[in-house]
Amino acid sequence: MLAALTLLLLHLLSPAHAHGHDHDHIARNGLPDTWFQPRDHAVRALFARDDFPAVGSDAWTASLPPFTPDGSQTPDITKLPQAWVDAYNAAKAAGKIPSIPQSTTGGQYPNGLKADSPDICSSYIRCRAPEDHFNVPSGTLALNFDDGPTEFTGQLLDFLKTNNAIATHFVIGYSIQQNVSAWQLLLNSGHDLAVHTWSHRQLTTQTDMEVVSELGWSMNIIYLSTGGRVPRFWRPPTGDADNRIRAIAKYVFGLEMVVWNQDTEDWSLTETPPETTTDKIASQMNTWLNGPKDPGLMILEHELSAQSVGAFMAAFPLMKSTGWNVQSAARLVNTDGAYRNSAGPTGSVTAAKLLDFAGTGPSGTTGSTGNATTSGSASVVGPSGSASATKSQSTASGASGAGSATGSSSSPAPSSGATRLDIAGFNAMVLGAVAYMMF
Repeated sequence: MLAALTLLLLHLLSPAHAHGHDHDHIARNGLPDTWFQPRDHAVRALFARDDFPAVGSDAWTASLPPFTPDGSQTPDITKLPQAWVDAYNAAKAAGKIPSIPQSTTGGQYPNGLKADSPDICSSYIRCRAPEDHFNVPSGTLALNFDDGPTEFTGQLLDFLKTNNAIATHFVIGYSIQQNVSAWQLLLNSGHDLAVHTWSHRQLTTQTDMEVVSELGWSMNIIYLSTGGRVPRFWRPPTGDADNRIRAIAKYVFGLEMVVWNQDTEDWSLTETPPETTTDKIASQMNTWLNGPKDPGLMILEHELSAQSVGAFMAAFPLMKSTGWNVQSAARLVNTDGAYRNSAGPTGSVTAAKLLDFAGTGPSGTTGSTGNATTSGSASVVGPSGSASATKSQSTASGASGAGSATGSSSSPAPSSGATRLDIAGFNAMVLGAVAYMMF
């Protein structure tokens, strides 16, 4: 009964809409026509609650999830909130999540499968699906920074404030856990927040439930820290997603994927050896900023180091003097803003009070539920797109692909961390929402 109602709810909330881009990248769409979803996605009901703990408080810390018993601080996927698992199972049963096997690393798939095929469309090799955001309107430049918060976030925020500029920050859950003071600065800045997963793993190497965990916990810590705002956007670590990952993000959590059309590789400035230099970035910026203004620029940048922040600050005067309309990425790709239930980082928040939860910290398991039904399994898809065999995916936390692969465009990051959420009342959410939609 619950599964049927969930399917009905998802069906009622999925009229088609398209968002296209002009671009020179590989364009593929292996997903069904029902891929397109309304911007007013029902995901907020998966996170709704009545109260929000102060950031950094004991109650907020207690919202961290239970971890796996190996001491790695990796979220335990057997203790995911049941509402998330049910939403995944409903989407999978409806045929909305394709059975693409896990990659061995970004852009590399088993059994001879091609990353650029219509069925896979790996964003790691710059295949773009119709709903991927990577271009912005002519004459605009999208400010966006990955991998925060860090010890350098304050320096970046001070510069942006001085220059009256707002950016979108694609934050990592684990980085929030490790940099609470910087997170508080970011929360008070008026900037836009978006999801960059919990531990920065290459998602195509992960099982379905690991992907749900990476996205859900990172959404949840933003939700808990902002008075209930549900993020609208996400960015895959190292740019690594495919049609399976896109579908989980979209159908379970209502997330829209944002990538980029130019890459500074500034994440590597502190690596040995680095893949770029500040001089090379300055040269790239000069070329891009003095180049054509159609499409606009979505330049990948990071708040990882003093060098990466410094490279942005050095380029900012040229961004302005060459006539670019500099705005937050979230506000350029969607005029509704960065959140599904709020017009912005301040002001009113629409929250359906249908679910209640309270965490007990990483060592507890209160209210968490198992997810044994369809989690972690997928069919191996042959080159024609048909399922040629069934392969059970590993559910071991940390298996396959933490960190970045050669040629990746986004920085490696810590491989563990999590937030904790306990949920009850999914039946009430489904019944209430269906009743509301019908009457």
